[in-house]
Amino acid sequence: MTAVFIVTGASRGLGYNIAEKLLAAPVSAKVVAVARSESGMAKLAQDYPGQVEYVTGDLANYDTGVKAVQTAINKFGSLSGIVFNAAVIKPVATIATTDIEEFKKLFDINFFSIITTLKAAIPYLRESKGKVVLVSSEASYESHFYGWEAYGSSKACVNHLAATLAGEESEIFTISVDPGVMDSAMQQEIREQHGGQMKGEHHEYLTKIKEDGTIPSTDPPATVIANLAVKGPMELSGTYYAFNSPTLSPYLTA
Repeated sequence: MTAVFIVTGASRGLGYNIAEKLLAAPVSAKVVAVARSESGMAKLAQDYPGQVEYVTGDLANYDTGVKAVQTAINKFGSLSGIVFNAAVIKPVATIATTDIEEFKKLFDINFFSIITTLKAAIPYLRESKGKVVLVSSEASYESHFYGWEAYGSSKACVNHLAATLAGEESEIFTISVDPGVMDSAMQQEIREQHGGQMKGEHHEYLTKIKEDGTIPSTDPPATVIANLAVKGPMELSGTYYAFNSPTLSPYLTA
């Protein structure tokens, strides 16, 4: 039976790359793409006819994730796994200066939308003995990401959620993966909009690696994440790893 995946944040960057790897041979899966912007998802549908459905919407609206699950079942008949990639980084601010409404909206997208989508998806993932990959960040546990407390704390919650889901659902593989610094739309936003709220040396480093061409591609983490979505082993369920850790090295090749 053809595998069916949901990929959030699939219109560009890492999410688009992950979706492409799932759609291409040898996996040749069906994918329900989810994002706020339609253009990238429409291109996936054009490039892989018959393999792609997409849901355009903001995951801060919890109905968006639920609609993605319903689309997978109604259009493709099953659900093999979900890659939760969508996230925002704003607000970048100190605790003393943060906008609490923006902080709450970030959590709606980065964390609570995952829970509401999972609530709808778990019955189907139980049937398929499916897989869940949660995109995390080093900011989930490192304190040097000055101004990133909203983003980092949401990713710490994601890591705990991976462990919790693995404990509750013994036949659903769940893992949290840090994709590292990469050439993404989020990195562009960080460089262009948030330098004033970060420590200078951190912002300068992120700007420098873009300017000198040493910023890593999204391709290696996308390969690891797509492979884990397809064949992640139960012995790693409930864990958190950087994509380039020795433990995940078997998943660095297609």
